[in-house]
Amino acid sequence: MKFYGKVLTLSACLWECSAFMTPKASSPALIGSQRTQTNMYTRENADMLPVDALWEDASSITVQGSTLRTCSLPVSVDKAQLLLKSEGRPLKSQVDLYHGPDYIPWNCAVYTEDGKKRPINLIVPSPLSGNTVAMQNTGFIEFPFSACAKVDSSSPRLENFYKKLSTEGTSKHVQGGAVNTTPFDQSVDSVQILLKTDGRHLKARIELLQGPNNLKQSFEVYSSNGYKRPFMAVIETPKDGNVIRIVNTAPLEYPLEATVEPYIVGSSSDDEGMTWAG
Repeated sequence: MKFYGKVLTLSACLWECSAFMTPKASSPALIGSQRTQTNMYTRENADMLPVDALWEDASSITVQGSTLRTCSLPVSVDKAQLLLKSEGRPLKSQVDLYHGPDYIPWNCAVYTEDGKKRPINLIVPSPLSGNTVAMQNTGFIEFPFSACAKVDSSSPRLENFYKKLSTEGTSKHVQGGAVNTTPFDQSVDSVQILLKTDGRHLKARIELLQGPNNLKQSFEVYSSNGYKRPFMAVIETPKDGNVIRIVNTAPLEYPLEATVEPYIVGSSSDDEGMTWAG
């Protein structure tokens, strides 16, 4: 009887010790993740053109504060990569996709605290013909930004980006009104995001946080059809403490599928020493 009591006591002690042990993550990129990431890249083999490569390859325009610029997309183009950046100042813009003269099936209000460190890098879906992208600088006149666009006229890079993220990435079901957060460690240079639905409306807010409620970048997206016109973007995540927060701002009857994965992984973790917020 005494021996049986000692066995029970030893088992209880072992259970208490294991209860406070954190399981080891299978991937260093996602904090607390138990899944293996299969869609991570370096800057040399990424499907979606990195910021520097896109800026050198495409011609850019300057959008002054409180002004509007438009760009007509070719009929054969289904997706266009749009890049907005500034010289380190805050950046606010309203990006609208026009299908015809007065119909806007997709729009996105973007904000970034530092347009040089964290530029806006997103894909505008443009199925069918007669599409025009309008960019309005909703910031003050003291805060202009530069913009450029790249389409898949020679290689299907953007289509490959969408297919790989849609098929190989792990999606999460986010009900209307729900919030989903995903933290990343310092080794992740950028994060790829895909939001889509089964054909219903898509309405969501995507936020990059660094620290408790310290907003660095945000997207407020609406799509009349989240299957034909999903939301796709790459968010730069320099330094550590980065968290992607997705809020489904639609009613309960309009859920969405969110895929948030590391994209460029590499150079950030090589930096040693003190880390300053910024």
